[in-house]
Amino acid sequence: MRRAGRVGALATVLASVAVVAATAAPLVASASGRVGTSTRKPAASALVVPPPPPVIWGATVKNGAKETQLQAVQAFQTLVQRNLRATRDFLSWDSVFPTAYEQGLAAQGTTLLVSVATRTLHKTAIPWSAVAAATVGSPVYLQMQSWADRIRDFGSPVWVTLQHEPEASVNNLDGSQADYIAAWRNWVSVFRAEGAVKVRFMFITTAYGYTVKPTDRRYVPAFYPGDDVVDAIAVDAYNWSPCAGHTSKGWASLATVIEGQRLFSLAHPAQQLWVSEFGSVEDPANPSHRAQWFADAEALFAQANYSRYSGVVYFDLKASCDWRVDTWPLALAAFTTMGADPYYAG
Repeated sequence: MRRAGRVGALATVLASVAVVAATAAPLVASASGRVGTSTRKPAASALVVPPPPPVIWGATVKNGAKETQLQAVQAFQTLVQRNLRATRDFLSWDSVFPTAYEQGLAAQGTTLLVSVATRTLHKTAIPWSAVAAATVGSPVYLQMQSWADRIRDFGSPVWVTLQHEPEASVNNLDGSQADYIAAWRNWVSVFRAEGAVKVRFMFITTAYGYTVKPTDRRYVPAFYPGDDVVDAIAVDAYNWSPCAGHTSKGWASLATVIEGQRLFSLAHPAQQLWVSEFGSVEDPANPSHRAQWFADAEALFAQANYSRYSGVVYFDLKASCDWRVDTWPLALAAFTTMGADPYYAG
């Protein structure tokens, strides 16, 4: 991994970013709840709207060959100069939980976003219809019961997802939208039957799935299990361009990418909103483009229309595209500045 030694070299860059932040006009809440810039003091009779609680700020990282997953998280925290308050935990249907990794995260105050796939460690699929139809004593039910008991007894806050991104093409053979909804609802009912009343359930999909036509299998609203079994609506949101194979998409702000989720949430006002993964690639033609993308993301969630967002989790991995924040000093400085913003101290 290329993180070691980067922070000291970025002092000058961070200083310049801080100057820019210091010159920004303060944000104030008006009686209507809108947030904007102002130099006027509110009238004595004005209704003071309390600010929303700080947003939880986190990241998902991958360990290298010579480090454990927990060590990778700790190295990333050193890089960005703060602890992560949330991270994704991708697990299989038959994964061990908890391990020393999850216990270590809990010890440092990091909230787990546990995604349980409907596939075993050996890639055997568990059809959603089987999860939906599972009854007391059946093997599938017993495994759901085991998950509920282990997460209930973990002792720290956990968000749970059953098969994130169900609309993605890799899950086409797992079942229909109706199958997924029925599976999710049975999954939640087992947790509640086991007394896991403090566990919270996060519905996670791609942001793209909100932009397709309703006749498209990937149309996310068709997978929504219902407000009574969902505590948070989350998306995995990316600015892909100009990554190879994605140049036709064009450069996109985070606001643009998550707009479908935000609009959908208006009909579901009781649910929290999360960005469970977000990321942007570098722009080879403009070295400051990605840094500005992070700065815009930082400012976004302080706006009135985004006050329901409770957490944002960066995806710091290199896969088909390179999402790592330390690929360029300007981008790392802007991301670090976002993490230092008190608005993201949740």
